[in-house]
Amino acid sequence: MEIHQLRYLVAVADELSFTRAAARLHVSQSGVSAQVQQLERELGLELFDRAGRRVRLTGAGEVVVPRARAALSAIQHVKHGADEVLGLVRGRVRVGAVTGLTWPPFFDAIAAVHDVHPGLEVELVEGTSSALAESVREGRLDAAVVAWSGPLQGQLGRHVVVEEELVAVVAPSHPLAGRRSLDAGALAEHDVIALAPGTGARSGLERFLADAGVRVVPRWEVANPVSVRLLVERGLGVGILSSSTVDAPDDLVRIRLAGPAILSNLGLVWRERPQPSVAAYAVIDAVRSRDVEDRDGSTG
Repeated sequence: MEIHQLRYLVAVADELSFTRAAARLHVSQSGVSAQVQQLERELGLELFDRAGRRVRLTGAGEVVVPRARAALSAIQHVKHGADEVLGLVRGRVRVGAVTGLTWPPFFDAIAAVHDVHPGLEVELVEGTSSALAESVREGRLDAAVVAWSGPLQGQLGRHVVVEEELVAVVAPSHPLAGRRSLDAGALAEHDVIALAPGTGARSGLERFLADAGVRVVPRWEVANPVSVRLLVERGLGVGILSSSTVDAPDDLVRIRLAGPAILSNLGLVWRERPQPSVAAYAVIDAVRSRDVEDRDGSTG
């Protein structure tokens, strides 16, 4: 019994015609008829009633055809399994990360994937959060660690690593150092030190100002939180960062932004449709698993 014989059998059963089955399979009618007859001889059963103008399944055919369908489905599952293995052995995954990312579980996950699947090529791309998220949406990246504030656009799966408030930070000598909270109007009266457009903290700052109807052009615009802190330390303005990235020494002052909390998120995102490849899932699952292990270790 050959696989192609089962395919021919199912096609004739679907079409109830050897002619239409042959056209569907792109083979000759005589070839389909000969293979089905050979299968019938091997089984010792007559599967089709060929009398009259129409082809009909016999009682034996009604029993055998569903099993033939199940066998073909099982064969397809075997093929899918082989494709998955080949994807992990020969696949390529493009992963993004915000510039300057220092989150150890992410790099631990990349190293683990490299160790377990040495044939899998993982490419790391750095950039701003908005550019990386757009690349994921358009399929240029399989996944990315990005920061965002507010709702994420597009059908993106996500695993949130950190969710925290944006805060202002100033030097002790700054005129705002004595404030417990800071509204957008007061912020607009001072030089602002912000991360570049496309970062999570910058999008949160823009939301904060837009909600208050205030327009501010940052006096200083830098690429990473360390530069923000260095400028703040020297009294050059008001820095806006997520609370964990402030990591301020005792001689810097944090000030809460007035109104509803502006939340900044850091996490892994991936495109949900179409589904990620098996190779991409290997990286996604590794990152999520390492994050969970890191949290359990830090809280246990």
